[in-house]
Amino acid sequence: MARHVLHEFQDMAALGDNIVAPLTQRERQILTYIADGNTNKKIANILNISEQTIKNHVSAILRKLNANDRAHAVVLAMRRGLIRLNESK
Repeated sequence: MARHVLHEFQDMAALGDNIVAPLTQRERQILTYIADGNTNKKIANILNISEQTIKNHVSAILRKLNANDRAHAVVLAMRRGLIRLNESK
């Protein structure tokens, strides 16, 4: 596990971006659903979790990517290779 975390931070350093922390697998999944145009409510229904949990994840995503909003987070994640379109399907 420690090796995985170290690898994540090394990858971020190589990118030279202002990422605060690596995204979890769940955060990348949610970000992909956002990139596909889904609302928090729709994502919550798809994943069978509460809308508040989605909101919490979105807040963490924005903070970790240093993004201004959902669209900015998607663009940053795509540029950094963290997500690809149509991964959620």
